[in-house]
Amino acid sequence: MVKILELDLDYKVLKALFRSETPLKVGDLSKRLIFPHSTIGSCVKRLEDNGHVIYTRYKPVFLTEKGKNLAIELIRHSRLLEMLLINELGLDNEIAHEESEKFNLLFSCETINKICRKYNHPKECPCGESILTSQRCNCNEEVQD
Repeated sequence: MVKILELDLDYKVLKALFRSETPLKVGDLSKRLIFPHSTIGSCVKRLEDNGHVIYTRYKPVFLTEKGKNLAIELIRHSRLLEMLLINELGLDNEIAHEESEKFNLLFSCETINKICRKYNHPKECPCGESILTSQRCNCNEEVQD
């Protein structure tokens, strides 16, 4: 259970860094995500140890290329799951968005790629957000074939 909570926080931090138009420090992330500074600091350290961010104390946190690709992949997972929940279960956009954020970490890239194929490689989810292509997505090759 602790590992899933860590992964969820890692995802939230990666997503916040990816979507921010300005560099964010640990304190900025703490305020934005409403988590204690120490919790975000531990998360950033874990992300740094895994090569996802570059961090120097009291300075902004920057995504590495590996971190950027992981953020894109996880956001892609969430958007495609959102599409599945809306199209197959009839959930409204807001509920589908909330639900997809809760469990997108539980699905493999293989399953997500199957959802992507099912909906003919959509470029946008029903709520209007772009569905980005990650390095682990093999949809580009499939579309070209």
